[in-house]
Amino acid sequence: MGGTVDGTRPDAGTPPAVPTVAEVVRRVDGATPFVSVVTSSPGPTVRLDEVAAHVAAGSDPFAPWRGELNRRQEASAGRPVPPHVPAAFVLQWWCEVVATPLAGAVATGPWVLSPAPVAAGRETASVGLGFELAPALHPARVVVDADRWEVRPEPDRAHREAVARELYVEIASPVVAAFAPEVRMGSRQRWGVLHDTWGTAVRRAVGAAGGQVGPEPWRRSCCFVYLLPGAHECAACPRRQPPRGR
Repeated sequence: MGGTVDGTRPDAGTPPAVPTVAEVVRRVDGATPFVSVVTSSPGPTVRLDEVAAHVAAGSDPFAPWRGELNRRQEASAGRPVPPHVPAAFVLQWWCEVVATPLAGAVATGPWVLSPAPVAAGRETASVGLGFELAPALHPARVVVDADRWEVRPEPDRAHREAVARELYVEIASPVVAAFAPEVRMGSRQRWGVLHDTWGTAVRRAVGAAGGQVGPEPWRRSCCFVYLLPGAHECAACPRRQPPRGR
């Protein structure tokens, strides 16, 4: 017979206890392929608030990342690789860092994972999130500072996804807007990456959690992987999309 320690039965309408940030992050990590999501790491972590500060000051903090990726791509290809190719990779990876924990939380429970309210010394919503790169230069670990994030219950799936997406856009947009100023990349491509990465993160998280995701929609942006030797357009690449009206 179920009941509480004092012999009374729990109210069937009582919402479940809200998990801690660490508990949600563990769930997200368990349902996230390709990258680890943790609350702490001994490794060298790139902090998003530091990236945002460099961008706000007018610098280009991702230039070394793009440059090294370009060097490796050219070494592998045996020929020059246009700079917008590594730029597209890095921009998508940056957006994935922000999208992964937010989309993962939406898919694994009735809650939203979000930065805690701004307190003294905290000026941006990006504080408390970081990432570490794998030897191949893609993000291998996303670090969520449990002391600077919170879990907000939200039983309505559509609403919590909308709230999480709004947070994602708020955090990622400043870098997207100022990304790679010396690389030829139109606004449709930049903001298309922002849009596509969120959709992919949600689909990936829902699928990993056992949900149905349906066919992949056409992308708005291009990763330009087809410009590398032996590679082809992705299945949802906008280059493959039939002209409208057909």
